[in-house]
Formats: sequence, structure tokens, C-alpha cells
Amino acid sequence: EKRFGDQILFRDLNLTVDAPAILCAPSGWGKTTLLRILMGLERPTGGTVTGAGRVCAVFQEDRLCPQLTAMENVALVLPGAAKQYQQDILDCFQQLGMEDEVLELPACRLSGGQKRRCALLRALLAPGDTLLLDEPFTGMDPDTLLRATALLKSRCAGRPTLLTTHDPEAIRALGWQVIRLEEL
Repeated sequence: EKRFGDQILFRDLNLTVDAPAILCAPSGWGKTTLLRILMGLERPTGGTVTGAGRVCAVFQEDRLCPQLTAMENVALVLPGAAKQYQQDILDCFQQLGMEDEVLELPACRLSGGQKRRCALLRALLAPGDTLLLDEPFTGMDPDTLLRATALLKSRCAGRPTLLTTHDPEAIRALGWQVIRLEEL
């Protein structure tokens, strides 16, 4: 259960995610709050969370280190192994349509869509048990959205993933199970 004062966001919520799924609900229904609870950043008013393990996340804000390059921001989640994964990181950025010269810019000079791709890739490549993605496609044009959904589909197979979006094109492109918060 989660409530703010007298306002109940959800009660008796019982949710199991063992494969990639999309969480949908109208604005204000608690999608972001639920992800924050699963991340351990907020506490439920009642009940417990089990089985999330180590969580990797994309927040609604990009949360990049502005002075670091796109490559360096992604390498942050691969301590001690950044050089080992450099080609994989580069390949993923290329799949997302980011040019080599852009990858050397500090994050503060990237466009909104480029920052979003960087945040998405950082979470996707981070070692973890569960992937939580809060509106990861914000600021992406239709072509980039298709590139991002293709990368997610190839990299998330079998990994518990919960993604929030209002974008019907993203929902269609991913083809994952849709969980409607208002029906739980």
C-alpha cells in the first residue's frame, strides 16, 4: 500500500514481474512512486517488496554526470571493467544512432534525446537483477524510439524489467506484456 495523507495511490498491490513488462496507468496513479519503492528510494505505507535484488534504473531525469562524456557516464556502472566493455558500449551507442564525435562531448553539451539514450544505455549495461525504466523514451524522435526499443528487446530478454510509458508507439514496438496499474 502507498498513500500520501488521505490519498491512496494503491492498496493490496501484489505484482510479480519475471520478464520484461510495461506498466501503464493515467498520470497521477503512482507509476513513478511504485518504481521508487521498488528501487528502495521510498517506503510503502504498508507491505513489503521482495525479490527485486540489485536494481538498475532510468529515472525521469537523466541523472548524468555533466562533466563526463557519454562513454564515461556509461562506464561508471562497469567499475574496473570499463576498457573491457568499451567496444560493447560503442556498439550499443551506434545502434542507438549516436555518432562517435558526440560520444566525446561532455554530457552537459548533449541534446535531451542524446542524454536520454545515454541514461538508458547506462542502466541497460549495469550489472543487476532488475531493470526499472521510468519514461525512458522522452525526447526521442520516432526513428530513435525504434532503435531504442530494438536494443531493449535484444538486451532484456528474460530479465525482470518494468518500464513505464504513455507512448503507444513504444508499447507496440516492444510487444511486451502490459500491466495496467488501475486494474491491479
